[in-house]
Amino acid sequence: MSPAVAIAWEFRQRHRWGLIAVIAYFVIIATIKLVVVGRGLAIHLDSGESFAFVVMGPMTATFTYFLAVFTFGLDGDLAARQSMYPARMFTRPVTTAALAGWPMLYGTVAMMMLWLATMSFALWPSGIAVPVIWPALLAASLLAWTQALTWMPYPLPGLRIIVTVFWLGTIDAIALLALNFKADESVMLAILAPQIPLAYLVARFAVARARRGDVPDWRGAFAWLARIARVQSRRGAHFRSPASAQAWLEWRRHGRSLPTWVAILLPFELLLLCAAGDATTLVFWILVVALLTPPFMATFAAATVSKSNPSASEFYGVAPFIGTRPLTSAGLIAAKLKMAAWSTLAAWLLVLVAIPVALKLSGTSALVLERWRSVSEVVGTPRTVVVVLLILVGCIASTWKQLVQSLYIGLTGRASLIKGTVFLALTILFFIGPVSEWIIETGRLGELWSALPLIFSILVSFKMMAAVWIIVRLYHSHLVSDRTLVRGAALWCLAVLALYGVLAWLFDTPHIPHYLLMLLAILAIPLARLSAAPLALAWNRNR
Repeated sequence: MSPAVAIAWEFRQRHRWGLIAVIAYFVIIATIKLVVVGRGLAIHLDSGESFAFVVMGPMTATFTYFLAVFTFGLDGDLAARQSMYPARMFTRPVTTAALAGWPMLYGTVAMMMLWLATMSFALWPSGIAVPVIWPALLAASLLAWTQALTWMPYPLPGLRIIVTVFWLGTIDAIALLALNFKADESVMLAILAPQIPLAYLVARFAVARARRGDVPDWRGAFAWLARIARVQSRRGAHFRSPASAQAWLEWRRHGRSLPTWVAILLPFELLLLCAAGDATTLVFWILVVALLTPPFMATFAAATVSKSNPSASEFYGVAPFIGTRPLTSAGLIAAKLKMAAWSTLAAWLLVLVAIPVALKLSGTSALVLERWRSVSEVVGTPRTVVVVLLILVGCIASTWKQLVQSLYIGLTGRASLIKGTVFLALTILFFIGPVSEWIIETGRLGELWSALPLIFSILVSFKMMAAVWIIVRLYHSHLVSDRTLVRGAALWCLAVLALYGVLAWLFDTPHIPHYLLMLLAILAIPLARLSAAPLALAWNRNR
């Protein structure tokens, strides 16, 4: 088998379900375009809001997914000194040029096909001059440089994040400046076309260094900083308990991935504010994308959280090192939950700091303040504040939920089940826009609203039956103490009642029955899937 075929087979085998979801999405939007154009229909998609929801949202998600796939970002540690290129591939009887070149070629082709498919199949709002080539080159160059910079070994932990964000932000800023000065397509091509071969040369050098095990180490030169901060003394101290040691290990292995990906993607998203100008709708859509970045990236980061051996990309069982730890299965799950909480807080700290700075530097803060005042005059300042806080808390909680709710799947050790969740997540994300648009355009929104109580009741019934079955299994297997079960049930009920109280105050209208809000609160707070994690780990640990 040739190197090109072998590397292509690996990408297809490991990510086939995600690629199938992407292809299915483009088939759907192409069908919609054929029907609309063929029948001469006037649709609501002509508005910027619908276009962003149906096309730009899934396109951004696909770009992020390709970025994680072709850089091998789902397997490595972005904050580590070692290269993120999988070490298992270094033993193959192929040249270094092939190891670096074929993944870059496949990624470049995928990015160009993503743009060409979006340009050809999507229904663009009227009055927009859609460029042909340079957006594809921009996406391909960003991916190529991300591959080169993440495959490079670095002398200090965390230096990869700084270098990658700085260099990719520079490329993005140059492209935005050229657009601001209304550069034509030939100028954009002249700027972007040389980036891909330059990135290949850097990637080849990076893979060659990583392949021969050349990892520079500058940590000794900065030991005096560690002594000043007394970091060495803290590291040398004993852990208070096996649980704290396990939490530290989980953070070192998985906790830094989500904040790192958010730190890489967030500058590119917020730089678009500079090109938004006075377009209030575009500004708010950029902010929505920025707020949804942590929950979206948490979906991919969750794929590695449940892996006990991060150095083995195809290993889903429990490694002997973890299986023999002096901790119960519930203790191991608690360490992962604590790590997920700290990872979520770190990612959102970046978002909450970056958004105000970006609004101020781009000059779009006045548009946001004006929209704030107009909404406050209509619904009142207290209700506006509560809505904003509820959205923010909901996004933060959703990020943590995305990290932990699939633990029960990953800890089963079944590769097909684990990879199928990525396909399911992408499918839901891609199709929610077109399906919502179809419901609105066909006038079925009223029917859906009338059916919501029945739908929510069925979902709540399944959730509670699954939770009861899982809790009974936990009780009889003694994986969790009785006190923990009672305390967890009490905290879950308290969270449901708190969310219901906020929703009842916020939507105090006769058009929305309170029992519907209670059903929504029950569905929003995780219970069954989170409770199933100790069972899955215990089964995988002892098989």
